[in-house]
Amino acid sequence: MEKLIDLRILGAAVAIATVTVGVMTGVRGSVDGPGIEEFMQIRAPSMPVLSPDGSLFVVDWPDGVFQLYHRSVAENLDGEWAQLTQFEDGLSSYALSPDGKHVILSAASGGNEQDDLHHLDVATGDITTLLEGDEVVYSFQVWYPDGRGFVYAANAESRSDFHLYRYDVVERESTKLLDRPGYWYAVDISQDGERILVGEYHSASHADAYELDTATGDLSTLNPGEPPAYNEPAGYLPGDSAVAVVSDAEPEGIRRLFVRDLRSGDAQKPLPELDAHDIEGWASNEDRSMVAISYNRDGYRAKQVAALPDFAPVELPPGEEGVVSDVALVDRTLVWSMSNARDPGLAYMYDLEGGTAPIQLTAAEDQGIDLTRFNLPELITYESFDGLEIPAFLFTPPGYEPGEPIPILIEYHGGPEYQYRPYFGRLTQYLITNGYGVMHPNVRGSTGYGREFHMMDDYKNRWDAVRDGTAAARWLVENGYSEEGLIAAFGFSYGGFMAVATVIEDPEVFGASINAMGIVNFETFLEQTSEYRRHLREAEYGPLSDREFLRSISPIHRIDEISVPMFIMHGLNDSRVPVGEAMQLAVGLQSLGQDPELLFFPDEGHGLTRLENRLLLANRLIRFLDRHIGDERRHTTPTVGENEMESRLQKDRAETR
Repeated sequence: MEKLIDLRILGAAVAIATVTVGVMTGVRGSVDGPGIEEFMQIRAPSMPVLSPDGSLFVVDWPDGVFQLYHRSVAENLDGEWAQLTQFEDGLSSYALSPDGKHVILSAASGGNEQDDLHHLDVATGDITTLLEGDEVVYSFQVWYPDGRGFVYAANAESRSDFHLYRYDVVERESTKLLDRPGYWYAVDISQDGERILVGEYHSASHADAYELDTATGDLSTLNPGEPPAYNEPAGYLPGDSAVAVVSDAEPEGIRRLFVRDLRSGDAQKPLPELDAHDIEGWASNEDRSMVAISYNRDGYRAKQVAALPDFAPVELPPGEEGVVSDVALVDRTLVWSMSNARDPGLAYMYDLEGGTAPIQLTAAEDQGIDLTRFNLPELITYESFDGLEIPAFLFTPPGYEPGEPIPILIEYHGGPEYQYRPYFGRLTQYLITNGYGVMHPNVRGSTGYGREFHMMDDYKNRWDAVRDGTAAARWLVENGYSEEGLIAAFGFSYGGFMAVATVIEDPEVFGASINAMGIVNFETFLEQTSEYRRHLREAEYGPLSDREFLRSISPIHRIDEISVPMFIMHGLNDSRVPVGEAMQLAVGLQSLGQDPELLFFPDEGHGLTRLENRLLLANRLIRFLDRHIGDERRHTTPTVGENEMESRLQKDRAETR
C-alpha cells in the first residue's frame, strides 16, 4: 500500500511540475504594480572574467538557463553579447585559461550535479567534450600557468573519493597526480608546474593544506597550527618560496591569513588588521605581484588589494556595502561583482595604476522596476533559549514601523555550514513590496562567526539550532513585528529541515511551513545521499551507527505534531537530498488526513536551473503565503489561467489520496 501511495504522489508530482508558466500568470503585487514574474526575471550577467585581450566573458540567462556569453570590448556597455554555449540544462561553471585561448566548461543534465567537462576553443567557438561518465563527478580545479593543461578532481575510481588528475588540452589525455583516499582539491600551481597547492576536505570544520610534489608524489603539510582545524591553501607568493594559507587554528577560531615560508617552515600573519574577519578569497595576478583579498564583515563581503610580497596596501575607491564576489586581478586591473538588496550583481573593473573610478562592465535587466526604491535589510540580533545572541537580517515593507503586525516569512539557510548574505533577493523584494516582512537568521552552526559558533550545532546539539529558529519567530512577535499565526517557516535543503522542525518545536507561533528539498529523516538521507557526501554529512549530523539519535532529530518521527499548512517542493533528480525525503513527508501528512501542497520537478535536482520552474515555484509560493498568512485581497481577481491552474492542482491532489 505504501508503494502505491508513493507512485501516486510521483505521478501527481510530474503532472504538477509540467504545468507551463503561461497557465498560471497573473499573480500581482497590487492592482497596478509589477507581478512576481517581473520580479523573478530581474537579472544581471554574473561570473565576469576579463581576458588578457581586453574582452569579457560572463554567464547570463536571457533564455531561462545559464549560458556563456562574450563581448569583444569589456568596458563597452552597449556592445553586443555573443552566446558561446547552448547546454540544454545550462552551464554550471567555466574557467578561462591564462592565455585566454581556452575555456573549460562544466555542465550537468537534469540538475543531477554530475558535471562533465567540455573544451571551448575561443578562436573558433568549437566545443568538444573532454570528460564525461555516468555517476562520475568531474570538477575543474586550476589551470597550469602555461595554459596547456589543467588539474581536475574526479570520483571515477571510487565513488567516495576524489582523486586529482592533470589533463593536457593539446594531447587530450589525463595523468593521475594524487590517488590517496579522501576528498582532494587543488588551488594553485608553481610557475614551473612541478608543485601544486592541494587540500584535503574532511568536514566544514576540519581540512588540511599541503604542497604536492608532482615528480615524487610527496605531500608536505602547510597547516600553520595544530589539528583539528580548518586549513585551506590560498596561493603561492612571488618566487613560489612561500605560500598563503587560511586557518582557524588560533583560539578565537577566526579564519585568518597566514604566510608560510617553504624553506624555514615559519608562519606569520601579514594582515593582523583583519584578525576579526574570516578570510574568504585570495586572487593574485599572473606574476604574483599583487593580490586581492576578500573577507567577511558581519555577513557582508569586502575586498582589499595588497602588493606582494610585503602586503603593502593598494588604495581603492570607496564602494557601496554589499556582497563582493568574482574578484580577480588581470595584470594591474581589478575585476569584481557586487550585490546587495538594490543591485542584482553588477560587474566592475578598476585600473590599479592610474584609475580614478571603477568602470561598470554589466547592466541590469530591471523589468521596468525601480531597484533604487528597494529596501535594504537591518542587521539585528536576538536572544535564543540559552542566552546566545543570534544575528539576522530583517527586511520590512517601505515605511513600516514596528507595532503593526504583518505577515513575515522566516527563511532558514541551507548548509548548515553556510551563512545568509544580503545578496539581491527577487522573492524577498516582491514580498516586502507587497506588505510582507522577511527575516534571514544565521542560527548556530552558521559560518562567518568563528569556529565555536560554527560547531555549536554539531551532532547531539542539532535541536539547539531548531530552538534558535523558533526564537526568531518569538522575537518578531514580542517586538511588535508580527503575531502568532502570521509567520511562515521556509528553507531549502537543510533549511527545509529547519522549516519543518521549527513548526514542530513551536506550532503556535507559525501559520505555515515551506519545505524545499529538505531533510525529514536523517537515517534515510544518510543512506541514500551521494556516496562521496555521506561521511562529510555524518561529521555534521552524526553517524549512521547512532540510529536512535538520528531518529530523535528526524521530523518524520514527529509528523503527528505538524498542525500548520505545509508546502513541499523537490527535484526528482536530487542526488544530495534524494526525493524520497519529500515523499515520506507527503505520504505521512496525507495518512493523517492533511492536504499538503506538492510541487515536484522531473527535470531538476538540488536547486532550480530553469526559469520556467523558478517562475512556477514563485507563483505557487506567493499563492500559498497569501492564502495562509497573507491577504488574498491584495491580488486582483484570478485570471482564467489561474483558475485553470487551481482546477488542475485540485485534480492532482485528489489523485494522490
